[in-house]
Amino acid sequence: MKKDISILIGNALDCFDISLYGFLAPVIGSVFFPDYDPTVQLILTYATSITSLISRPLGTFIFGALARHKGPLFGLSYSLIGVAIATVCIGCIPSYGIIGLYAPLSLVVIKIIRDICAAGESIIAKLYIMENKSYKQSLMVSYLYQSSSMLGVVMASALSTIVINRGGDLWRICFCVGGVTGFVGYFLRYYTVENKKINQSEPFNVYKTLNFRLMWDNRVNIVRVAIATCFSQMTYAVPFVFMNNFVPFVTSISLSTMMALNTHLLVVDMMSIPVIGRFTMHYCMYKVMISAATVLAVTIIPLFIFLPHASLLYVTCMRLWIVFWGLVFLCPLHCWFNSLFKTSDKYFLVGMGNVLAAATFGYMTTPICLWLWYATGISYIPALYMVLIMSATICAVTMSQYQKTLEKNFHKSLL
Repeated sequence: MKKDISILIGNALDCFDISLYGFLAPVIGSVFFPDYDPTVQLILTYATSITSLISRPLGTFIFGALARHKGPLFGLSYSLIGVAIATVCIGCIPSYGIIGLYAPLSLVVIKIIRDICAAGESIIAKLYIMENKSYKQSLMVSYLYQSSSMLGVVMASALSTIVINRGGDLWRICFCVGGVTGFVGYFLRYYTVENKKINQSEPFNVYKTLNFRLMWDNRVNIVRVAIATCFSQMTYAVPFVFMNNFVPFVTSISLSTMMALNTHLLVVDMMSIPVIGRFTMHYCMYKVMISAATVLAVTIIPLFIFLPHASLLYVTCMRLWIVFWGLVFLCPLHCWFNSLFKTSDKYFLVGMGNVLAAATFGYMTTPICLWLWYATGISYIPALYMVLIMSATICAVTMSQYQKTLEKNFHKSLL
């Protein structure tokens, strides 16, 4: 229990630190890319996430090796403190007006370091919290983990709303506060739980070498994890990050109004996770995930077609719709990840799937969608991109269910 609580608290604080950048991008963009128009500033600010192509794989192996030598909780603790230090550093970078091109370059370098550390959280915590638990217990901690993530995001959104309304250099204070919360999470995680090296570090023995053969043998399931991770990140990024910035461009609704609404929706989201999670526990996780992805794939284009010049009520209902079906999909997600790999290498394999998703389309959802609209001027073009990811997710989950059915029938025939 103490282990689970420390992981949930640490995860909430980690998500708080990471979410600040996404919510404060409109402010950060004007500081580091002042020579461009507001849309391009946003695209460039979010596009710095492309550095995850390097940082995420590197972080996966660094913190996987730490977990092997020192135990998972050691790796989790130091990934969190690394995120905290990098978060403070972002708030201390001088503006473009003071140091010129060194400002955006410094931002990119620090984001690389932060993503390396954040990769430790993604490869360890999500599955480590489900270790030695029954199927129902695994489902429960899966949605509790999602709830802790949303708690951190809610805190970041509330603080960002104040900054956007007041302006000035308050955004720097936010990043300093984010760093402090990271250090608090470190002490909670490192000193409240006994961190045993023996047995706990066995799943990380794979990090002794770059085991490309293992990845190749499990390539199909790694790709499935990557696709589902892209979709899950999209169901968060679209309503809570992309729409915050996109809606003011196509409607009369202001950014400050969107951010104020954002915090309230995040609270609803966080409170809904346990309710939806307990409800979905009574159904087959494959059917739940496929149904959620299908509903969004069918409805997302019509929703975006009618978005220009829409009222605040329409925008709110649209965001709630995406959030609801995203939560339905998310609640059994980590349990599904756990079911794909039955070996001690599952931490490594799921971690690589998460890295593949983050390094390609996952964290790039917002800049890609903004660029598609900016390049075409058509409001529903970003929705076409979303439908592609949703359709791929449906195929990935369906094929994994079909594979499980074949394996069960094969074992029955042997008996």
